[in-house]
Amino acid sequence: MAAAAPRHVAAGGAAPRSLCGGACGRMEPAALERFASPGKGSGLRSRRRVRPGELLYRAEPFAYVVTKEQLGGVCERCLRRNEHLHRCSQCKVAKYCGKSCQKEAWLDHKQECRCLKSVEPNFPPDSVRLAGRIVFKLLRQSVCLSERLYSFSDLQSNTEQLSEEMKDGLRHLAQTLQLYLKMEIQDASHLPPVIDFFQIFTKLTISYIESLMTTSERQKQLMRQYCFECDCLLCQNQEKDAEKLAGEEHAWKEVKDAINEVRYPKSKEEWEQVLARCQNLLSSNMGRLPDTNIYQLKMLDCAMDACINLESWEEALYYGSRTLGPYGLYYPGFHPLRAVQLMRVGKLQYSQDMFPQALETLKQAYNIMKVTHGTDHSLMQALVEIKEQCEAILRIQ
Repeated sequence: MAAAAPRHVAAGGAAPRSLCGGACGRMEPAALERFASPGKGSGLRSRRRVRPGELLYRAEPFAYVVTKEQLGGVCERCLRRNEHLHRCSQCKVAKYCGKSCQKEAWLDHKQECRCLKSVEPNFPPDSVRLAGRIVFKLLRQSVCLSERLYSFSDLQSNTEQLSEEMKDGLRHLAQTLQLYLKMEIQDASHLPPVIDFFQIFTKLTISYIESLMTTSERQKQLMRQYCFECDCLLCQNQEKDAEKLAGEEHAWKEVKDAINEVRYPKSKEEWEQVLARCQNLLSSNMGRLPDTNIYQLKMLDCAMDACINLESWEEALYYGSRTLGPYGLYYPGFHPLRAVQLMRVGKLQYSQDMFPQALETLKQAYNIMKVTHGTDHSLMQALVEIKEQCEAILRIQ
């Protein structure tokens, strides 16, 4: 995900993942307020007691892009997966569900389209493409309803806290952005002061910090990406670090290296290669690594994904079922990642005619997702549909 601000905040759970770069939308005026956290930046907090699952804020992204690895698999406008997407006839990059989505996306894609064509056969990094969309939107002076809460210019850059190595990297991205936008912006020196290519990159974030890592690794990423030291209870107590690295060290280091080498496969043959690698490591590490080891868990997830893409449903269910215990350990309470994993396993159980087990798993997913996603979320609607199908089958058996 490429982002500059939150998109959806719900009480009692983390925000669902999205591909965004800023926010604009509706909010309950009395529900939230801005606040400054010394040394950690700005934030939002509720001004009253809220119940779990209560929606506090909903917004359309200020700018967003589909990551390169997902290009061609989801609609550029609504981000829904679709096997029959229609490609933009000009740039041949953007793909949409149909004419409606393409028309709605045209204002954001029009200038980008010409830029993408001008750099063929090269393709800009995700952060450069996102920054380009932000530049075009700032030039249009598009007004978002949420700017009374936070505007893009309000976002902190933390430039003074960045290492020289990171600054050099951001300067290189700024130069890449200038080349990418050359078709539309010949002379960047004439841009308004608010549009500084270097500063834009200091305000972008790529995803949120994954909690499925050791305390030391999480602290390093927080400092590198957000420029602050976290002192939450999870970090103070180094909670669950022992479980995360349980097992033989040389075994999980081999698995860790293998995971880092995996790139999102684009073909059946590549998925088969990924699955074979996963099967080999999982088999050789039987009894040496528990499923609670975070690298073993990621390998199980990878094997499950490969099986799903290869339509090996029974094997996918085997790997998915092994992940549920560790997911419950690392994502307790109302956590969207656990809800999605439960839903995936429930669907696999349904595909294998394991209807009682599927219904129980889907109910667990439902109880979490109604808090973390809300009843009107598209994923929640899909979950309810398969849950009701399962209930209907069990009634007639």
